[in-house]
Amino acid sequence: MSEKVTPKITPRQRRAVESLMTNANVLEAAKAAGVSRQTIYRWMNTDLAFQQALCRAETEALTGLSRSLVTLGVKATQTLEQTLSDQSSSSGARVRAADIILGRLLQLRELVSLEERISRLEQQLDNKNRRTQN
Repeated sequence: MSEKVTPKITPRQRRAVESLMTNANVLEAAKAAGVSRQTIYRWMNTDLAFQQALCRAETEALTGLSRSLVTLGVKATQTLEQTLSDQSSSSGARVRAADIILGRLLQLRELVSLEERISRLEQQLDNKNRRTQN
């Protein structure tokens, strides 16, 4: 089992990563880190540790956003359900709610199907690789 290695970055690089996560502006990140804009670009293009730290920060940010979207998804689904069930809502609003629900259901079904197919293919590839190694 391999340990997850955390790349070492300098305090200035850490400030640059933090700044890029809050405002995504390279010039502002450079000011926050006390370096030039060119230095930020150089780190982004050639410094593997910086690239990994930035990627990890982006992944953590996306994970947090995903959690928020799941919570909002529950509320959005309830809103669609209320609109669909409310006879006082216009027929256009009810039809639109139904269309959204059915469209998302089909998309979800397709994603689940693709995930299952990919998992089976990965398992087959792993099995083939194991047989080849033996």
